[in-house]
Amino acid sequence: MTKPTKDEIDLEAMKAEIERLQLALEEAQQAKEEPGLHSPFTREDVEEFGEKLSEGAQELHRQIDSNPVPSAVIAFVLGFLIARIVSR
Repeated sequence: MTKPTKDEIDLEAMKAEIERLQLALEEAQQAKEEPGLHSPFTREDVEEFGEKLSEGAQELHRQIDSNPVPSAVIAFVLGFLIARIVSR
């Protein structure tokens, strides 16, 4: 029995990847066709959430611009606390 070549190993890996992708595609098709597996959120809900998130980010940016020193202190304290928690 001979040792498989690099090309044969690569070919087998590609075949396995194709099979995995085919299964994922079939599962996605089934999920699309089954009514119970859809997201409860509509496109409008997602767009509205995105708009609210954008508005919140803009408001936060305005607050940081109007109060740069307290914002920097808060950011420093939060970073310090996170570093302390992560380093444990």
